[in-house]
Order: sequence, then structure tokens, then C-alpha cells
Amino acid sequence: MGQAASGGLTQGDVDEVIAASKGVFNQAEIESLYKRFRALDRGRKGYISPEEFLSIPELSINPVAQRLVRCCECPNFTDFVKMVAPFSPRASRDDKLAFMFSVYDVDGDGFISREDMSMMLKQLAGSSLSEEDRQDIISRVLAEAGGAERLDLPCFKAALGSADISNMVVEVPVDL
Repeated sequence: MGQAASGGLTQGDVDEVIAASKGVFNQAEIESLYKRFRALDRGRKGYISPEEFLSIPELSINPVAQRLVRCCECPNFTDFVKMVAPFSPRASRDDKLAFMFSVYDVDGDGFISREDMSMMLKQLAGSSLSEEDRQDIISRVLAEAGGAERLDLPCFKAALGSADISNMVVEVPVDL
């Protein structure tokens, strides 16, 4: 694959990972992400375990951290980059919404159902919402989304059409 670009990555590896990220990361960012990945992969296994994943301070305080871990269980480096790509300032709105959809589609059936929404609301709000309040919120969301009992990705995107997701960004620090 050619000359090593950064601590174990060849230029070919970097190019493949840039393509896997849909071009939202440049070479310097890929190299920085690789350093972060290697630091998280304490056993040098080639993947990040759920425990290592949850050791990321910004993630460990997130109310849906366990759900994110289940979405991307034991990612290798390419999977890790694909997972963080939607948080790039250069990621498309569609890619950000598709990632959000995958997190909310708890059972992975391609739809966000009442059950999926209820589980996510429990994780986000904890015991501050009663079951009745959760069901009321879910009914209102589904009514505003056209009255369906579940949302597919196009309906989800349409429902969030005007939502501001501009703060769904994590900057990748690059050593200069």
C-alpha cells in the first residue's frame, strides 16, 4: 500500500479511510483520529471495546452513550471514522440525520416506532417523564410527522426539516 503516512497507516490506508468518511476528513484529521483510536484501543486489538469507548469523557456523560455503543459495538478504525464523520462540520445534513435515525432506530428494523421513541425518551429524560407523558410526546411527534405509527428515514428527515442541527459538530484537533 505504499509508504506509511502516520504511525501504522499507509497512504493507501489514509486514502481508503478518507473515502469511507465521504471526504469529510482530510489527511491530517485522519492521522489525528488514528492517534485517538490507538490511544483508546488499549490492548492494541484493532478495535475499541465498549468499555474503552465509554472512556471518552464527552461520550460517557451523554445520556444515550449506551445506545451509541450498541450502534457501533467494537468498531475498527474505519468504522470509528464512519461513526464520527457525521459530527464533522463538513458532513452533509442528510448524513447527520441518517446517523441520528440509526441511533433512534433501536431495534434496527429501518423504522422509528413508538417503542423505539419510548426507549430513547427513557434514556434521555430518565424518570423525569411518566409513561403517560412519554406516550403523549410520542403521539404528538407522530401526529406532526403525518400521523403514521412509525417513521422511516425520509419521514424522519422531513419531520426534522427545519430543525437546527448545526451544533452536531465535533472538531478534530490536528497537530501542526
